[in-house]
Amino acid sequence: MAQVSDDIFDRVRESERETVLAIYHSMIGTPGCTWTFEYPDHREIASDLARESLYCMRNSEGKILGLISVDEDEAVARLPFWSREAKRPAELARLAVIQEYQNLGLARRLILSTMKILKQQGVDTVRYLVSPGNKRALSSYAKLDFKYRGKTFLYEQEWFLYEKKL
Repeated sequence: MAQVSDDIFDRVRESERETVLAIYHSMIGTPGCTWTFEYPDHREIASDLARESLYCMRNSEGKILGLISVDEDEAVARLPFWSREAKRPAELARLAVIQEYQNLGLARRLILSTMKILKQQGVDTVRYLVSPGNKRALSSYAKLDFKYRGKTFLYEQEWFLYEKKL
């Protein structure tokens, strides 16, 4: 069985682009996943790397086990459902955990580690969109006390919106 206790939270390196893309592609077709070979692709990876907003959890040998991005999507930011109290929000996006490390709490650890970094950067609220069909993600995130803010149709998909004050 896979271990997650000694894993390291880190930024993804420029040299790891192809690894990131392979992890994203490995999620296609899994229950609740809305991704395709067109999204996410090299464009999202390049943007995340340029903004230094692509994080990962690595094992002790340096292998990437899971990924999370802090996105800057104006369409998401403009949605009317978000709390008006948020002054410096950030959007969590593109969370992926490789198959052998799923269901071990790694997704929650990625989210918690990212929220800690964001809070240090002055972010006061985190947000994310999740597909209503992604039961695993919904179950995992429920344990983190995010507040449901409604649903929307964006990018040809229906999404549930969640938010948490830091």
